[in-house]
Amino acid sequence: MKKNVVIALMGAMLLSLSACGTTKNATSTEASVSTEASAESEESTEEEEEEPDEIAQTDADALLSEKLDGLDCQAVFFDLEFINEHDYYTYSIVNKDGDELDQMLAVDAVSGEVYVYDTDDEEIRDFSEFELYDPEKDVKVDWEGTYELDGMTVVLSPADDSSFEFKFTKNDEKQLEGVAQVSDNKGEYSDDEVSLTFEFTKDGSLKISNKGNINEFAGIYVPGKEE
Repeated sequence: MKKNVVIALMGAMLLSLSACGTTKNATSTEASVSTEASAESEESTEEEEEEPDEIAQTDADALLSEKLDGLDCQAVFFDLEFINEHDYYTYSIVNKDGDELDQMLAVDAVSGEVYVYDTDDEEIRDFSEFELYDPEKDVKVDWEGTYELDGMTVVLSPADDSSFEFKFTKNDEKQLEGVAQVSDNKGEYSDDEVSLTFEFTKDGSLKISNKGNINEFAGIYVPGKEE
């Protein structure tokens, strides 16, 4: 009888130990899964928090130079500065007399947008507050429409943000067509025979010149009927 009791007790102990072992392994597995999930979550968060690519200083130089074209001033690179939790390439500005302006300019290191940098308040302000700002130069030109002059018709249509297509016709016969590149609100086109400049006048007419020389395409074209 005692022998049976001992055997029963030993069996119960074995079952208890076996159950404990199973519980321990399950807990260990759960901890492992939890750790892996946490690591994946951290990696995902790090990917989401990755900062966008910044443009090079040479790109910022070119963007600013284009913005200042025709304003009789020159930009001198100063530094890459962290302003209001954002990176900007900053520049001091020298006017045509060689005097440095009180204002500085800043190029957004991500978007490439140009701003005024108020060094006194350490604030970024709109470019329209720049003391040499020319609102007429900053107007976006719509390179689209039909224009006429003495039987000659030219049709403009936008190609992309920096170019437009043009086509000259006379008596329904094609005379010249091509793609002009846009810079400083002017369109430029050159080939072996012509070198044309397109620009709009204040009254909405289209002025076309060939380096100041008169040719069959040069002149002041007025808005005509859309084809």
